[in-house]
Amino acid sequence: MADNSPLPEPDQTAVPAPAVDSMVRSAPGIIDFLTMGVASALCLILAGGIGVAIDVVAHSTPLWTFVGLGFGVVAAVAVTVSLVRKNL
Repeated sequence: MADNSPLPEPDQTAVPAPAVDSMVRSAPGIIDFLTMGVASALCLILAGGIGVAIDVVAHSTPLWTFVGLGFGVVAAVAVTVSLVRKNL
């Protein structure tokens, strides 16, 4: 025999399931590491290239190449730090 009694009403005092905490993040993936590497490489290549271009145009010693590479290193560190902080 089938039981035809109505189903009980859901308990209105039950605590709803907790929402996913916005602070819970997954570990950085391969895309995050590739982004850091490509961004760092672009900073070095672009800044160094600008330094080389200035040296070629000015017919100077490799002074501007080293200055450009210095700016490139600083920019690469800044980009890497900002990306790491995003994933912390």
